[in-house]
Amino acid sequence: MKSWSFLFDAVRDAIMKFAWWKKEQRPLIFIIGFNKTATRSIHQLFAGNGYASVHWDDGKLALRMLRNMLSGKKILTGYDRRYQVYSDMIFANHSINIEANSFFKILDRDYPGSFFIYNKRNLEDWLRSRASQSQKLGENSFIKRQMSLNNTSEPDVVFEVWKTQRLRLEADVRSYFKGATNFVEIDINNDNVPGMISDLLQVELDGSHWGHIGKKKYPASPQV
Repeated sequence: MKSWSFLFDAVRDAIMKFAWWKKEQRPLIFIIGFNKTATRSIHQLFAGNGYASVHWDDGKLALRMLRNMLSGKKILTGYDRRYQVYSDMIFANHSINIEANSFFKILDRDYPGSFFIYNKRNLEDWLRSRASQSQKLGENSFIKRQMSLNNTSEPDVVFEVWKTQRLRLEADVRSYFKGATNFVEIDINNDNVPGMISDLLQVELDGSHWGHIGKKKYPASPQV
């Protein structure tokens, strides 16, 4: 009985190691648009199609990425053995704002062969959506934290900062990935977002898992 038990354990371990090796070969997928650009919807699309996907993780994802870089580790150490798809890589409090989507070059360096999706929405709708995020939290709302971080009482100042950050990132992303086959830029209002992502990955995704979770329409535009 002991010999059979030993053989069973050896076979099981070999299968698990092979399965893990196969899992590690799967390319990672990075959603590098800012928050409030359908990141939850894209996360749900992947999760519904069976992908191990992480979205925001209460800001711990962005913090871990920064800490890993500071300590000389691969940027996703601690996450890269659990997840294949990454989105909403932000951490923000009253003292620091980490937009970890801006680390896309490091992600590409540390995980060659990965796919990158830059998701965007109308600029003014995006600014308005960010400004209204979690307003019920009062002084701890997203816009209040951003105003504190920028030492201002004027939301328009924050809008200008966000606008500059986005335009700078877009220019950098487009320059870096120009002509690349592992990158796609998508407008979240496009009727065929699942199809565009499927074309990028060369995998047929079930589009029924796609939807604009938490999306709002804004009748007026913020000052930008």
